[in-house]
Amino acid sequence: MAIRQRTRSARLLVVTLVAASLAIITVDYRGGEQGPLDAAGRVASSAIAPLQQAVSNVVQPVSNFFSSLAELPSLSRRNGDLQAQVDDLRTVQQLNQALTRQIETLEQLLGLQTITSHTIAARVIGSGVSNFEWDITIDRGSEDGIEVDMPVVTGASDGPRLVGRVIRVTPISSIVQLVIDRDFAVAGRLSTSQEAGLVLGRGEEDLRMGHLRPGIEVGETEPESVFTVGYEVNGQPGLYPAGILIGTVSRAFSEPDAVESFVTIRPAVDFSTLQYVLVIAPDPDPQGGGGP
Repeated sequence: MAIRQRTRSARLLVVTLVAASLAIITVDYRGGEQGPLDAAGRVASSAIAPLQQAVSNVVQPVSNFFSSLAELPSLSRRNGDLQAQVDDLRTVQQLNQALTRQIETLEQLLGLQTITSHTIAARVIGSGVSNFEWDITIDRGSEDGIEVDMPVVTGASDGPRLVGRVIRVTPISSIVQLVIDRDFAVAGRLSTSQEAGLVLGRGEEDLRMGHLRPGIEVGETEPESVFTVGYEVNGQPGLYPAGILIGTVSRAFSEPDAVESFVTIRPAVDFSTLQYVLVIAPDPDPQGGGGP
């Protein structure tokens, strides 16, 4: 008996709920946007919106991360292409700088041809610098008119600078002894006092100029230059023309009771970067029917 009463109560509850639902739906439909269900929906949306935004903020970076992973191969290729372009531009820039230096050197050598009526341009193709010999090899030889003892110079904005002299010759190349070689010697003159002395090579150390009068003074305000003398022997011109820059005085040594004074000279040429030189040949003998 009790079971039947509970069954009737359940059925009555279901019928009541269905009827109430239909009534609410009907009222909401007739009320349009002002209906109770719509208002409840708006309240629910307002409550859920911050949560949706928070979830979106968390999910979006993750989505972007996986999108970036998919683009990594393309970005890597693009970065490689850009790096290759940068490397090419740097190479071109370095080549342009090297060509500019070579052009400047050649222009300076061209200007030096006014030193004498006969000069021979040559390119440095080897270096024999050691503890015993300081020399270079050039790509001109006897077939080009090169002879032993011809002086060798290079160019600069302030005029010719002494490199050394030819000591060995083959048909197609020559060996040039540098001014820093320990067996090298040349007569030099100080630019200020016009005092003359003998300049000797000392390997890696600065050149030494001796046989100067005791108590000689060198320039204090600016470095004093040393040039070749250009002396004559028995009416014949010496080995080196006058006025070729040998170097600048780096230090002076003068003792009160000394028989002579001497100075050290920093060479005017940077032999580590030497690329082109001029070999100075003697003027042809007009009475000999010309020369090489």
